[in-house]
Amino acid sequence: MSIITRFLSAVTEPEFKLARDLTAMAIADGEVTPEEKEAMSTICHLEGIDETKLLESLQGGYERANAEIPQDQPGKEAYLRKIIMLIGADGYTAPQEAFLCQIIASKLGLNQMDVMSMFLTTANKTYFMGDVGNRVMTSFLRNYIDPKGKTELVNRQNLSIIYQTVVHYSEIGENDEATRDIIRKNLARATEVFMENKILIKEFHDMRLDFVKMAKEEEMKTLKRYTQIMIS
Repeated sequence: MSIITRFLSAVTEPEFKLARDLTAMAIADGEVTPEEKEAMSTICHLEGIDETKLLESLQGGYERANAEIPQDQPGKEAYLRKIIMLIGADGYTAPQEAFLCQIIASKLGLNQMDVMSMFLTTANKTYFMGDVGNRVMTSFLRNYIDPKGKTELVNRQNLSIIYQTVVHYSEIGENDEATRDIIRKNLARATEVFMENKILIKEFHDMRLDFVKMAKEEEMKTLKRYTQIMIS
């Protein structure tokens, strides 16, 4: 069942009420941007969904949506995590779904780095069975890292952004040394997550690129960069 089909069924299925309200908030909160409309239209077209039927199905969810949105950061992140789990239910994150997730995050007051962080911490065996999390992460990361669709330079730049995101969301320790240790462990964990993703590694290998080496290099560069900033 695709994410849009789930949105449609959410009208009558209580367990998908969150998806219905979030979608209502994203595309019909009174300020429907061209980007939002295009994203939904594209998804509807690709999946053979009647756009009019979708909009009609969502009627009545608008007012409740805003009232149900958590106000604190942990609540918002938990809210977004549920959406990521919904998106990844079929083991794949389509570009349109990733874009819709960005729209929802924006409505929650979260930014692109928040979305990246949430995918990194959600697309794993804690929330997905078997290698489903890896497949969800791989398809999501393909918007940023794609050995076939992007140059090695662009892939390295985007990989650097991902590691910087890890630093940005690391906790602050009691002192600089403690903070550095936390960041070092978080960066190492991010690399471990990448190393577990055999799909992504193979795709790079097929293009004669060593993704393991690239990831470890960016990990060390990021840690060195932070250390220099801390010293200065």
